[in-house]
Amino acid sequence: MDGLGLTATQKEIAALVLAFGLLYVFARVGYQQILGERFTVYNVFHPVRRITARQRNFINSFLLPYEKFDDKQRKTFLRRFAWFKSKKPFIFYGNIENKEEIRAYVSASAVLLTMGMGDFRFERSISRIVIYPNEFYSRIGKNHHVGEYNPRLRTLVFSAEALAKGFKIPNDNMNLGIHEVAHALMFETKKKSSWEARRFKVGLVKIKSLYDMPDFQDRLSESDYFREYSRTNFYEFFAVAAENFVETPEKFKEEFVGIYNLLAKMFNMEFS
Repeated sequence: MDGLGLTATQKEIAALVLAFGLLYVFARVGYQQILGERFTVYNVFHPVRRITARQRNFINSFLLPYEKFDDKQRKTFLRRFAWFKSKKPFIFYGNIENKEEIRAYVSASAVLLTMGMGDFRFERSISRIVIYPNEFYSRIGKNHHVGEYNPRLRTLVFSAEALAKGFKIPNDNMNLGIHEVAHALMFETKKKSSWEARRFKVGLVKIKSLYDMPDFQDRLSESDYFREYSRTNFYEFFAVAAENFVETPEKFKEEFVGIYNLLAKMFNMEFS
């Protein structure tokens, strides 16, 4: 025994524990530095799957903004799309046949809203995506919904039917995927201190200030550009505005240029 009362065997075990501890720390740091994602069991065992030609063709068929991207933007979109689709757990309930399409719709929604941002992983706000065939009963709202975001559980919930419908008509300003991901993005940036998160939060404050003005509410009532649901509360207004920003940017800029410019700064991106 030594002065600490340790036997040779105990010292060997302590040395091994220390070595494994250091190895874990180096592996964790290296993994996060190289891949830019958290070192978790799920991430390690769910590597990013490359996008196939068939998947690229499908993206091009349903996603109107993708057609406007240049080559560099398309590469960025596909890389991020592959990451989100591979790394986020999708849980399906009921009889849903078009699961790959549903994964594509959700992944595309998440990538579109973060195309201009460095941080696109929603690691603080989205831990899983739950899909039902049609509308579902929400324990939060105590009624039937077609989509919701649960910040406490970090969960997006969708009706597969309504989610797909949102992409069938690309310019009707009704896109469930964009709407719910916009809610998640508000919570994603809430406690972050990065420059882009601060820029996003400053934009939210400015938009809320406008939204709360009686004159602006009167203008919303007089215009048919924002659907009525946008006047439910500020959170819903922002989500609806995100839908409009993606689907009809030219009209948005023409009708409400002030809000449009704020969103363009927040997302660091324009789709017009």
